[in-house]
Amino acid sequence: MFHRVLPESNSLRIHNHQSLEVTPEILDRTISFFKKRSYDIISLDDLPARQASEKSKKKFVIFTFDDGYADNFEIAYPIFKKHNVPFTIYVTTGLPDGHAFLWWYLLEDLIVKNNSLDLNIFGKQTHYSTDTLKAKEITFNQLRSILAVADKAELETHKANMFGNYIDQNAQLTKSISMTWNQIEELSKDPLVTIGSHTVNHYPLKSLDADESKFELSESKKNIETKIKKEVKHFCYPIGSYSSREIALANECGYQTATTVNMSNFFGGHYNHPFALPRIMINALTTEKLLTLQVNGLLPFIRNKGRRVVA
Repeated sequence: MFHRVLPESNSLRIHNHQSLEVTPEILDRTISFFKKRSYDIISLDDLPARQASEKSKKKFVIFTFDDGYADNFEIAYPIFKKHNVPFTIYVTTGLPDGHAFLWWYLLEDLIVKNNSLDLNIFGKQTHYSTDTLKAKEITFNQLRSILAVADKAELETHKANMFGNYIDQNAQLTKSISMTWNQIEELSKDPLVTIGSHTVNHYPLKSLDADESKFELSESKKNIETKIKKEVKHFCYPIGSYSSREIALANECGYQTATTVNMSNFFGGHYNHPFALPRIMINALTTEKLLTLQVNGLLPFIRNKGRRVVA
């Protein structure tokens, strides 16, 4: 699992975003890591065929990107072309449509640029000291824990109370870091690229009612299919927020697979649970040693307390 691919920067950043970004060098090394170890690098569309030949036990890996950032097209795509290996991008349609609320980047910018903040949180005025990097990290994590689980109405309230006039920057930010529909369409024409869905608004789906959740799954699929003139078969749950309801909706909406943020390697049991597929996150802190521990199963084993979690 990847999100963004960006050159190294000396600007002040919140540590959390190291989990969302890798450098071109890390992406290149990660692809080489699996090629050197003779993994089959396959697309999500190849998964049914892989299931049919599962007795071969040949190791494989699938590369996925969440959200649909411009650097996926500008930086990541040429690297995958160089290696001639496939990958998937899950598009949140609100990004190319220009209305997505990228609160995680707005929040970082707000905290980085201010040494203190007074915010209205759930009707209570709260002071946050953000004069040191440590204080900024603490504040970001506290506010992220609120925003990441907010339902649609709560998010609108937080948007007004936390960001105020600052929200005017959202449209400019969204336009500057999102892929365009033309770029998405161009990618979709390359056999190496699979375009999947990541909802319309990137809401945590468990916080929505059933109709709202279904809209996010079905409308994003329909929107992408209209633009790229191809069936969209694969889905990804934003922020890993899903339940048995979303699993049923993914099936009902006509998807073939859905991915989570559950850390695990893929094993045979997942063939019967295609709407709760696990992934391993690759980020700025991923070294070759760490990746080896992940794909060898030790870190997933520890994280899951020895259980083979499939749904």
